[in-house]
Amino acid sequence: MDERTEAWAGATAIPAPRRGHGTRDLRVLLAVTFLAFINYAALLAVVPLWASRLGGGRGVDGGPGSIAVGATTGAMMAATVLTQLGLPRLFRMLPLRTMLMLGAALLGLPAPLYAVTDAIAPVLVITVVRGVGFALVVVAGSTLLADVAGRGRLASASSFYGAAAALPNLAALAGGVWVAHTWSFDIVFVTAGAAGVLAAIVACPLPKGIRGTFHLASVARLRTIAGPVGLFLLTAGAFGAVTTFLPVTGPEAGTTAVALLGASAALIAARLGAGAIGDRIGTGRVLAPAAGLGALGAATLALSLEGPEWTLVLGATLLGAGFGAAQNDSFVIAVQRLGAGHGGTGATIWNIAYDGGLGLGAMGLGLVVGHLGYAQAFIALGSGIAFCALLALRPGAGGVLTRG
Repeated sequence: MDERTEAWAGATAIPAPRRGHGTRDLRVLLAVTFLAFINYAALLAVVPLWASRLGGGRGVDGGPGSIAVGATTGAMMAATVLTQLGLPRLFRMLPLRTMLMLGAALLGLPAPLYAVTDAIAPVLVITVVRGVGFALVVVAGSTLLADVAGRGRLASASSFYGAAAALPNLAALAGGVWVAHTWSFDIVFVTAGAAGVLAAIVACPLPKGIRGTFHLASVARLRTIAGPVGLFLLTAGAFGAVTTFLPVTGPEAGTTAVALLGASAALIAARLGAGAIGDRIGTGRVLAPAAGLGALGAATLALSLEGPEWTLVLGATLLGAGFGAAQNDSFVIAVQRLGAGHGGTGATIWNIAYDGGLGLGAMGLGLVVGHLGYAQAFIALGSGIAFCALLALRPGAGGVLTRG
């Protein structure tokens, strides 16, 4: 695109003729989303743990092993973001149902192959394929939602969709690590693979003729969301770094699982709470404090590596809460500031910041931990987020705080 139209395109759905099955189609979409995110959440922390085992446990102490561990999350999120960049072409090529089924299949079918890998390279190849599938599922599902929600029910349908995507984190993120430690990695790989394949099968009854399209936003408008989205990207980076490396650095499988469960539960609760608070005090007033809470969580995790185990759970919970609250407020800012007709643009940019942040955080921590150690790396991460949050709170900063 040239400078006149250089912008991100937001997705909307071109509906097919309605068949009178809106409620049924919504239920199908929610089931597909739930199953696909079981696959995603179960392997988010387990694949880095598997990579550390392939590296002979070197990911625990830093160095090349840690880079490989961070690369697993980084590779998946890089593939996700790059796929999202190609969405205009994909929308022209594939109906949304096909994109959703293909994405779920790409998430599920390769997952059991992790069990037969004996080096980092094939792990990364499998992860890249799954990253492409994840992008297709997220974009096609969120775009299809507007059509299957039914007239006048988009707000409630959106809340159900968000719950379907978030609930797997409660059990699968923590449970995957616990099962891998306690029983077998193979069980996690096969179960996650089956969830993805089942999602592709369940998606079959969805409407066939719906395609996505794009609406362009100006560069000037995009600049108004750069600060808030950037701050959110940092909090996403912290969460990606911790979920990638906590299973490697944590004291015991049980404690690590409880910490991840606390982070997941706090994330969901804080996102819901931030929505209610934002409606009362105004959009944008939660983001900077939420980022500060995430920074406090990262610092607490650093102290927990040489302290009592309960501080590990506390730090993960604080980080999850900060990330969850930042999710909601940054999303609303991105959608509202771009104005009417460009809500999809804001949502797309926000999704890229989410996925890109997770990957960059994991990769970045993997690169520096060999020099700093895990405790110092977590402190540096928290300090960077806290500094940016303070900048956002400065009078006249013009980036985050707005009156809603």
